[in-house]
Amino acid sequence: MLTPSQVVEAAASIGLAAVGITDHDTVAGVEEALAAGRRHGVEVVPGIEISATHDDGTEVHVLGYYIDHTDAELAGFQETLASARRDRARKMVELLNSAGIAVKWDRVVQLAKGGAIGRPHLARAICEAGAASSMDAAFGMYIRDDGPFCVPRFVISLEDAVGTILRAGGLACCAHVAKLKRDDLVKRLIDAGISAIEVWHPDHTKTGSRFYEKYARDRGLVATGGSDAHGFDNSRAGSIGAVTVSHDVVTQLKALVV
Repeated sequence: MLTPSQVVEAAASIGLAAVGITDHDTVAGVEEALAAGRRHGVEVVPGIEISATHDDGTEVHVLGYYIDHTDAELAGFQETLASARRDRARKMVELLNSAGIAVKWDRVVQLAKGGAIGRPHLARAICEAGAASSMDAAFGMYIRDDGPFCVPRFVISLEDAVGTILRAGGLACCAHVAKLKRDDLVKRLIDAGISAIEVWHPDHTKTGSRFYEKYARDRGLVATGGSDAHGFDNSRAGSIGAVTVSHDVVTQLKALVV
């Protein structure tokens, strides 16, 4: 919900030395974030978060760090994803409208601020239409994965997600690994070439984080973490800086792409 510059400014205001910019399925905000980082003295880790799907329909989020955001193949890939996201969101708006929920497509586009359109923008528009009291309520009532107005997403395999990141010069990481609860899929990602797993996250329990910290250490993976902030208000989602890690994690990641 925030612009890349606003994310970096928020990071600077709370004293973060570095911040990752990992928008879902797009790198459109990376250049702006890098420029803001130079202005505010914050190291920006350029990235992306790709929503992949396992054969059984399980959604797996794959983070890409230190990608070349100008890579031609990546540009084509993200345009395909952006088009699929627009089509999916428009269909959900049509379904909501058919049920008498007055969500305006133009408002959803406006809320995306030129970035990739996603369900958070739909949720905000649903709240503005008076059909839900909060972002979480909008998700829960209407557009959760098994919700009455959710449209299936464009399918990307785990291997394609990891391969796209690697070919763009980056390194791949399994996002919020303890929420996934599928070590078989983590193993599949390792076989595909991930170098890290996200161990610390607002939705992880202490037990889960400890388990996956050891899991990463035993397998030679970098243990990463972060707030997964999306800029929501009135939501359980993490705020910027809600979860932090040592700058040594950034150093470890950079060492893998040099």
